Amino acid sequence: MNTDHLQYIIEVSEKGTIAKAAETLHVSHSAISQAIASLESELDLKIFNRSRTGSKCTTEGKAVVKLSLEIMNKIKELKSLGQDGAMLKGNLKIAASTIYFSTFLPELIYSFRKDFPHVQIEMHENDTHNIIETIKSNLFDIGLVLGTDETLKMEDPRITFEILYQSSIMVCVSKHSPLAYNKTIGPEELIRQPLVIRNEKFAERFWNKLFLDYGEGNVVFYSNNHDAIKNLISNNIAVGIYSEFWIKNDPLMVTGDLVAIPYVDNNNDKDYTKSYLISVLPKTNHLPIVIKEFMQELKSKLK
Repeated sequence: MNTDHLQYIIEVSEKGTIAKAAETLHVSHSAISQAIASLESELDLKIFNRSRTGSKCTTEGKAVVKLSLEIMNKIKELKSLGQDGAMLKGNLKIAASTIYFSTFLPELIYSFRKDFPHVQIEMHENDTHNIIETIKSNLFDIGLVLGTDETLKMEDPRITFEILYQSSIMVCVSKHSPLAYNKTIGPEELIRQPLVIRNEKFAERFWNKLFLDYGEGNVVFYSNNHDAIKNLISNNIAVGIYSEFWIKNDPLMVTGDLVAIPYVDNNNDKDYTKSYLISVLPKTNHLPIVIKEFMQELKSKLK
């Protein structure tokens, strides 16, 4: 019995399947299966009932998981006696999409630096493709991207993806636009508007799909500047799209100058309207503690 084995069963109990636990912990499916079998043999009890739908704790298994959580928490307390956050040192290189810089990342960096003042952080803004490539090449420690189902289908033995947050498409209009009173906006209505398009892969994918299915729209501006796009929309010069997560706490939304309306396309697969905040990490069984601490704080922030 070791602490890794305890962490494995905790994760399986939370995720419901060995496959999901393996993905989260960045270990192999077989490693977790063997750990469970070893623990069950050592304790002479069955921890999980396994089926095609997943792994469900037995009555005894629930008690084992409960005690395992208590043990892991005590170990964490013991470690903190010898090394508090102020003593953690290291370098952290983060590459992130614009959406992170425009929402919660600056505040997260500030709070993380307060907890870990000796960690040196370097941040770069880039697009999804380039961020993924930098993680593959070990140029950065953490990648934070805005992606789609296509992004998640990319397979490479050097990296691993994790969905941090799922978001939907919102059509953004000025408060002075007649569309501001709509409950939803469909594709036929959207392509009749003067449009501003962001030079970014996810937006390009959305617009290409829309124009292919419903005809060319009236694109009056292309830009990769977040503030410029928002100003064009708020001044009723153009209409644009944003991820719901990106825009929901924007100051112009708070003041009411921007209005976000759900986009609904009943004639198409919904996949092209979904986006995700995704972390991209090197695929390894032993991530440095500074990366683990940052990812833990990031996930806590998003919750």
